[in-house]
Amino acid sequence: MKKYITLLFFVFLSLIGSAQINLVQNPQFEIYDTCPNNFDEVTYCQGWTSLDSSWRAPDWGHDLDGVPEYVNTCSAGAGGSYTYGCTAYQNPRNGNAMMQLMMFNTLPLSASDYQRDYLQGHLVKTLSVGHKYNVFFYSLRTFMSGQAVNQIGAYFDNGTIDTTHHPSYLQNQFMPQVTATSIISDSANWTKVEGTFIANGTERLITIGQYSDSAHTSNYPVTSIICSGSVLGLYFIDDVSVIDCDNIPHAGNDTVIHPGDSAFLGPHENLLPYTWYKLGSSTAIDSGGGIWVKPTVTTTYVVKQVLCGRTSFDTVKVWVWPDTPTLVGSQQLAVGSVRVYPNPAFSEVKIDGAKGCDVIIFDVLGRPILKSECGERQVTQPSPRLRRVRD
Repeated sequence: MKKYITLLFFVFLSLIGSAQINLVQNPQFEIYDTCPNNFDEVTYCQGWTSLDSSWRAPDWGHDLDGVPEYVNTCSAGAGGSYTYGCTAYQNPRNGNAMMQLMMFNTLPLSASDYQRDYLQGHLVKTLSVGHKYNVFFYSLRTFMSGQAVNQIGAYFDNGTIDTTHHPSYLQNQFMPQVTATSIISDSANWTKVEGTFIANGTERLITIGQYSDSAHTSNYPVTSIICSGSVLGLYFIDDVSVIDCDNIPHAGNDTVIHPGDSAFLGPHENLLPYTWYKLGSSTAIDSGGGIWVKPTVTTTYVVKQVLCGRTSFDTVKVWVWPDTPTLVGSQQLAVGSVRVYPNPAFSEVKIDGAKGCDVIIFDVLGRPILKSECGERQVTQPSPRLRRVRD
């Protein structure tokens, strides 16, 4: 009996996926030790703190300036769904939690750029020297904010910023690697702040805040519902992500399900720049790092990732029993024994370990671009983009 091996190959793109992670701990603020019930309780949220990391709530004798509010719908108090005691409710971008920071104010004390909040989070690991990273987070001007500002950014370091003696003062001695240069005025729709930078290999913390002094900050007054009038620039922060630009998408492993069952595809992370398709279709079916599918027939799914200016793909097949032919039986050639390279490919592709098999290579839209029968060197359906040069 003939053995067949079918490969999906993406020209100029990646073939073999690997697990990808967001390097920010608790990036959506969903995990907490205690439900917040008052102001300044950022440390109730696991993995996050203010610049004064020695502070632990409720230490009301401490100077609480510079401490973000942890907002979670588990509470209806000032630190929960009603921030600053106001009834101007705004939803987290995802889930049940977000952070509120004072980014700017026009009070007299602001002459010394006093009263800024800085939100500091821990990374899963120290960043790798020379690696390029994609960074993004979302910001929303609160209904209570009377000022709209720019220069909201994210700063990465080894913890030096945490040694400041004045955690509520402007930290303009530090230059954020990623900054929103445009004024963020929208209070209805979340604004994505995004950028890339090359790590020096010491960065283990991310600190989000406003790093520009009043003279170099663009701001203008906006209508505030209640509470703060026109003096404060208050913003919510949600969905923080740091991803190595070298990472490639991972659609998951091929799986078999019974009719009526569902399968989970991709890694269990929400904040990945993934878009999902069915093979052969250009219509997206979902987005995000992982999705549930419930096919009625055997279906191949494609995940598309756009990261750091590069587009890449990976595929996963969900077999619906009993549609499980010899491809998943004893006649199947172990794909792990086959090597396809270079990856990415431009004008030619080399295949090792497939001798004696019919090899068919498809592009992301399901179109055959190369076919070689029984391990022969000739290409029976030549492609103008790829040619096979080795068994």
